[in-house]
Amino acid sequence: MVPDNEVGNAVDTVVSASTISPVRIVALTAPFSWLKRGWVDLWRKPVASLFYGFAVALAGAVILAATLRLPYLFTAAITGFLLVGPMLAAGLYELSRCYHADEPPSLRESMLAWRRNPSGLIGFGLLSLLAGTLWQMISMMLVTLFYKGDALAPMALVLEVMLNPRYLLLFVAYLGAGGLIAALVFAASVVSMPMLVDRRCDLLKAITTSFHAVAENPLPLALWATIIMVLTAIGFATALIGLILILPLLGHASFHAYKDLVV
Repeated sequence: MVPDNEVGNAVDTVVSASTISPVRIVALTAPFSWLKRGWVDLWRKPVASLFYGFAVALAGAVILAATLRLPYLFTAAITGFLLVGPMLAAGLYELSRCYHADEPPSLRESMLAWRRNPSGLIGFGLLSLLAGTLWQMISMMLVTLFYKGDALAPMALVLEVMLNPRYLLLFVAYLGAGGLIAALVFAASVVSMPMLVDRRCDLLKAITTSFHAVAENPLPLALWATIIMVLTAIGFATALIGLILILPLLGHASFHAYKDLVV
């Protein structure tokens, strides 16, 4: 048993293994504590935090604009964009790390967060890009194999697939494949990316620790994944404007999730 000092709703239960960092068992309501503390961090240095929100919203707008007339790629671009989200939030993790360690935060230093653990962070970035590329390929393959319509606009294709019984197999296959990849990426990244920013550990240890944290806290982290999906959906539903605030909030909250989960 490892004592838990000021980690919100975390319970003092620790599971350890030789190849991973010990993890705590947290309460089901812990994600709400993470959001609350993330909100506090966001407004400690709002210009720095919102800078990342603006940057990601702008990048998302460019990606969506480039695929707007490519219905086969549009939905995959949205979901693929989400897969690399943890990598995009590295600077926010660094800001929260500074707040937690009582170090002076700096936007410039947060943009250079990769220097704290270059091999691990660059390796994670490459894995994220690989996951996004893999999903793009799978998405295109599913649409090519099962879609026989002639929709030219992305939303027309989405609505046709969702409403036409003819495409039930495509709808189920798309959701199933996308859900599986998203679940694996979430399990691999929920604590690994902030852990790589906070600690000098290798990529394998960070990822196995992340999977172990999910295995030991399935319900709280399922709730956390749901909150992330709902807030991100709101961000996209507001033409990406909402992401300017939502991404920094989730980035800072994710750092607190990691601090509560990993000893």
